[in-house]
Amino acid sequence: MTTGEAELTTEAVRTTPVSRTWLVLFALAWFGFWLLVMLPGQFMVVKLASVISPGEKVGVSSFLIAEMQLALVVFVPIIGWLCDRSRPRFGRRRTWALGGLILATVPFAFVGQQHSWILAAVLLGIVAIGEAAVLVSLSAIIADRVPVAQRGRASAAMGVPQVIALAGGMIVVTDLVDGVPESWMVIALLALVTPLPFLFAYREARPGERVPASHADRGRPRLRGYRDFGWATLSRVLVNVGNLVGTTYLLFFLSDVLKLRDPDSPLMVLILVYLGACALASWAGGLLTDRWRSRRALVAASAGFQAAAALVLALIPTWSVSIVAAVLLGIGYGLFLSVDQALLTDLLPDPRTRARDLGFANSAQQIPLAPLIGWAVLSVAGYSQLYVVAAVIMAIGGICVYRIRSVR
Repeated sequence: MTTGEAELTTEAVRTTPVSRTWLVLFALAWFGFWLLVMLPGQFMVVKLASVISPGEKVGVSSFLIAEMQLALVVFVPIIGWLCDRSRPRFGRRRTWALGGLILATVPFAFVGQQHSWILAAVLLGIVAIGEAAVLVSLSAIIADRVPVAQRGRASAAMGVPQVIALAGGMIVVTDLVDGVPESWMVIALLALVTPLPFLFAYREARPGERVPASHADRGRPRLRGYRDFGWATLSRVLVNVGNLVGTTYLLFFLSDVLKLRDPDSPLMVLILVYLGACALASWAGGLLTDRWRSRRALVAASAGFQAAAALVLALIPTWSVSIVAAVLLGIGYGLFLSVDQALLTDLLPDPRTRARDLGFANSAQQIPLAPLIGWAVLSVAGYSQLYVVAAVIMAIGGICVYRIRSVR
C-alpha cells in the first residue's frame, strides 16, 4: 500500500503492511517534532537565557525548561482524550497533528526575538501545548495503522530521528546559523516543513468507523490489559529516569572527577559517540523485534546495556572507559527507543482510547524525577554513587517488563 491510498476499510488498514515510503515520511514527521523538543532543552533555551538575562541565566533557563516539561505532563493525556473522541473529516490524528504543528512552530519562531523572559515563557508554554498534540497523534498512528509485525520498524522510524534531530540541529544552531533570533526561526521552519509530506499523504479510516482490536487485544480481560500496560509504562519511566540521571551531570563528571581542563570538547566527543551508537541500535532494534517477535527480552537487554554503562563509569572513572560507556549507553538507549514503543503499542488495552493511554505513558515519562534524584545523591555522596544509583534504576526498569504476561 502506498501512502496516498484512501477509502480503505478499517480492517484492511490494520492488516495491510506499510511501505518503505510510508516509514520514511513517518520518520520525517518525527524528525520535525524532535527538533522542537530536543534542541530547546539541550542548548537553545540556555543560550536564550544568557542573552535575555545574563545575571540570572541559570534560574531563567531552568524555569523555562521545567515549564515546557510540566506543560507536556499536563496536556498530553488531555489532548489524547480529545483526539480519541474527535471525528473531523480530515482525520482525527492528522487534524490534531497538523494543528499542533502550527501551534508549536509559529510561536517557536518568535521566541528568539524576545527581550523579556516572561514573554519567552508565554510563547514556550504555547509551543509545549502544540508539541503535546503532535506527540499524541503521531504516537497513536502506529497503533492505528501499523500491523504488529512492523511495529518495531515504525518505532525505529520514531526513535532514530530523535538522534538525528539532536545532532543535526546542534550543528545548525551552533555552526551554520549566526544569532539567537535566526536560530529559532530556522528550526521552526524545518520543524514545520518536514512533517507536511506525511500529514498530507497519510489516509485514515473514514470518520465514524470503529477500529477493531489487534490480535494482541482480543480475548484479553480489560483489567489485565491495563495491568500489563502499567508495568510497561513503569519500565519506560525508570529506564528514562536512569538514563537522564547518568547523562545530565556528565559535564560535571568530566571536569570534577576526570579533571579535564576543557570538558566541553570531550563532552561533544562522548555525545557524538553516544548518538552514533544510539541511531544504529535503534534501527537494528526495530528490525530484530519484528523478526523475532520479541519485545520483553530486548527491552530488558536495553536496560542492561545502559546499567552496565553507568556501572563502568562508577567503578573505573577514566577517559577511555568513558568512551566505552558512551557506546554501551548509546546501544542500550537506541534499542530501547524502538522496542519499548512497539511494546507499549502492542499492550494498548482499548482500541477506542489509544491516544489517551499513550498520552498517559508519554506524560509519565516527562515527570522531572532525574534532577531531584541527582540533587539528592550529590548532596550526600559523589558521582560514583550517582552512577550506581542510575544503574540500579535502569536495572529495575528492565526487570519490570517481565511482569508483563500478554506479550513475549
